[in-house]
Amino acid sequence: MKIVLANSIGIDRHGYYIIHSPSRWSEGVRNAYHWFAYYPWELAYLSSLLKKNTQHQVALVDGCQERLSAGPYAARILAEHPGMLVVESATRMIDENVALALQIKKQLGTTLVFVGQHATAFPERLLAQGIDYVCQGEYEYTVLELARGTSQERIPGLYPNQRRPLLDVTTLPWPEDDDVSRYAYGFPGEPSSEYHEIQMYASRGCPMSCSFCVARHVYYQQPNWRPRRVDDVVAEIQHLAGKYPRLEGIFFDEETHNGSPVFIRELCAGLCAAGLERLRYEAMCDLRLLDDEMLRQMRHAGYYKVRVGIESASATVLSQMGKTLPPNIVKERLAAVHRAGIATYGTFMFGSPGANESEDRKTVQLIRELLDDDVLDNLQISLCTPQPGTPLYEQALRKGWLRESQPWSAFDGGGRALLSYPGYRASQIERVKQRAVLVRDHGYLWQKLRRRRFFHWIAGILRRYGIIGSLVKGMRRGVAEVWYHLGR
Repeated sequence: MKIVLANSIGIDRHGYYIIHSPSRWSEGVRNAYHWFAYYPWELAYLSSLLKKNTQHQVALVDGCQERLSAGPYAARILAEHPGMLVVESATRMIDENVALALQIKKQLGTTLVFVGQHATAFPERLLAQGIDYVCQGEYEYTVLELARGTSQERIPGLYPNQRRPLLDVTTLPWPEDDDVSRYAYGFPGEPSSEYHEIQMYASRGCPMSCSFCVARHVYYQQPNWRPRRVDDVVAEIQHLAGKYPRLEGIFFDEETHNGSPVFIRELCAGLCAAGLERLRYEAMCDLRLLDDEMLRQMRHAGYYKVRVGIESASATVLSQMGKTLPPNIVKERLAAVHRAGIATYGTFMFGSPGANESEDRKTVQLIRELLDDDVLDNLQISLCTPQPGTPLYEQALRKGWLRESQPWSAFDGGGRALLSYPGYRASQIERVKQRAVLVRDHGYLWQKLRRRRFFHWIAGILRRYGIIGSLVKGMRRGVAEVWYHLGR
């Protein structure tokens, strides 16, 4: 049998380019200059697992990476003549991905399997729409057993059976790098990555329980942190560096890369022993765990940037989302990262439960201070988007903050505000968020000038976007600067 594993459609019916990240939240961007593709890591692990442990023909196709709309993507999949089609879809694109799959089934009689965030949250709805099987949570071994012909009632994780226990990440083969090239996802690459990097995963899980987190609540259902063997991580990097001589770095795009000081110490030692400190590494980290010794080890091993979730300056908001990271700790730890010679990237959300305009403006002020103090190098600003399957989503429905009539396509992390509170409406949330964007862009520009890195910054933009794309971005930045000063 031919099994096709399909990532989401890459261009939606309205012409938006899809940035698909079901373990967090997906978004669509109108301008191709703002688009990039995340490596579909769990589908890629599944691909390698099926190729290693079954006799089936297996192909991974990625409509996002190929930037395919529904028609061309359907033709791409039909050409493979799959007997089984496994589709991963976030809520943002579920309607279009279901329609695509049903078209394939109608023409070929293909068995349809849906996996990922939306499938885990709404299995009954997908089955009622004509999908044959739905997997919940981590799905690699669930699909493997289904492909092997195990009786449906004996497969944990296959709805309506009980959820599968969290898998042992040390049992997984290295993810797919044949049907899709991991190196190709670096063109254009994640926007804040400063080198040509491959996305990689040295661990899974997070010991925290933030109410908005898809990974924690939808995929894992519990706090957890599971590292791979250090020798296997090092061997994978050696393999990738040998296969791609022009590779410049690795982006550890996990929930919490630094979940254990012992793990980081051993990984850094392993990288240095293998001569891999010549590469550049960035990682998603927990800011509270970044002590001075860990930072020293990471810098020695070639880490150049850490990304951390800050989210809000409001104690009220942080308490309601289940996160404890006071602004004084944020400033102190970011300064420590900078002293170690490592760059910083922070994520912030607006319109979270507990927020009002005053509380969210505290976060705008924190962003301004962090940029002015030169302890934050780049940042992401998002609207709080309640993804199905999370406690935040259930709370929003229960409290009436979210209209049940919202189309699934509106669950876009970069789109309009979905939440609206008494006294703090969606339009107000969007205005405060937009003010934060102007503060970020202004602070980022003047930070580059202060550091005398302006031309280095421009060179990086030219390399990523080309001359025309850079001119477009430059004009937009100029307009944003005008609006920033008018807003003052």
